[in-house]
Amino acid sequence: MSKMTKSKYIIYGLGVSYFMIDQIYNQWLSYYYLPPETEKNLVPLLKPQYLVLAFVFARIIDAVSDPVVGFLSDNSKSRFGKRSIFMLIGGLPLGILTVMYFYPVKSSQMATLIYLSIVGGLYFTAYTLVAAPYNALIPDLATNKEERLNLSTMQSTFRLIFTGVAMVLPGILISKLGMVNGVMNTEVGIRKTVILITILSVLGIYACIFFLKEKQLTQNRPKTESLGFMKSVSHLKDKEIILYFLGYFFFFCGFNILRGDLTYYLSAVMQKDIKFLTVISVILFGMAGLFFPITNKFGKKYSYKKILIVDMLLLIAGTFGLLFINKNNSILAYVFFVICGTGLSGAAFIFPQAMLSEISAKLSETKNVSLEGFMFGIQGMFLKLAFLVQQVVQSTLLVIGNQSTEGVKGATELGVKVTLVVALLLFAVSLFFYNLKKED
Repeated sequence: MSKMTKSKYIIYGLGVSYFMIDQIYNQWLSYYYLPPETEKNLVPLLKPQYLVLAFVFARIIDAVSDPVVGFLSDNSKSRFGKRSIFMLIGGLPLGILTVMYFYPVKSSQMATLIYLSIVGGLYFTAYTLVAAPYNALIPDLATNKEERLNLSTMQSTFRLIFTGVAMVLPGILISKLGMVNGVMNTEVGIRKTVILITILSVLGIYACIFFLKEKQLTQNRPKTESLGFMKSVSHLKDKEIILYFLGYFFFFCGFNILRGDLTYYLSAVMQKDIKFLTVISVILFGMAGLFFPITNKFGKKYSYKKILIVDMLLLIAGTFGLLFINKNNSILAYVFFVICGTGLSGAAFIFPQAMLSEISAKLSETKNVSLEGFMFGIQGMFLKLAFLVQQVVQSTLLVIGNQSTEGVKGATELGVKVTLVVALLLFAVSLFFYNLKKED
């Protein structure tokens, strides 16, 4: 295998630009279809139960496609590279479908529901074509644990940058691009912002494909046994693999709720203008980024498990503090976002990819099988199911306390805090399973 140079690390990092699309989906889709009561320029497009139905339909398709795409990439013989070919196929459709989310049919609730369900199913198929093979490149490209940790850290660094861009820019752009004849139109602002961010995201995906040159970097990789799909599934019975995926799933259920609540929290709890979303985003993800070098250094000295548990405890403490914020003491929210951000460094960014890469590499070394794509496909399946949990929780609980008896209900302060309690419980369950894992 060719040596990983600094430039190759950077090029690999560019490929995670699809997380800008991920952030748009997570933060703005529910907001667009089910805006809070305080958002006067948007009207709810779907009843919460209809929104849940659309999300469930899309996630069922998504749950099936993740392991299938991972399995197919493990057995691909493409001249572009067995991972890159899938990213090549999925990148452009992913961008187009992201934009389509924000141009729904509005003739009736049923028409909107059908449109959202179909676009959602296609969106997640395209997302899987990009994400699962991209993540599987970590164990493919690296030759040892340190390189795998470094690749995971580089991916996390760019993922943070791209997530930050997708969190910060909307707070700036929506209000500017949404001005139509001197009148604010939030829908127009959101649509234009989504288009711009999606273009940047797709460019990053294809830059990674064409400049990384996966085929050259992995041409001397040791040959492994080809497995059938069910034989690949049989490897999931290992206790350590089960504990990892359970910890991962419950963590991202909680994290996605926390992340998806930010816009609602700002509007309904802190009662701040949407432009303050930029400040919250910089604090939360800026702290995570500041701790990347520290997390990487500690990861080479101590077990991933020890550092991960500390990160989880910090995240639980910060989220708990957010429950006690209101309009009058909203300044304290920034302190708790700092604490949450510190914990996110390893828990949400570096360790998930690094830990699964170690699991995949160990399987390759001890059993002579290539399951990197399949394992990251299974992880992707759990991540998408975690998004479904988030969407169900938010769609059903955010409206708690809304006294409106007419039309579609909007989110309330009580509803936002109830969803944060759910996130806390999910973090606690995740910590329980991670703690049962052996030291790496």
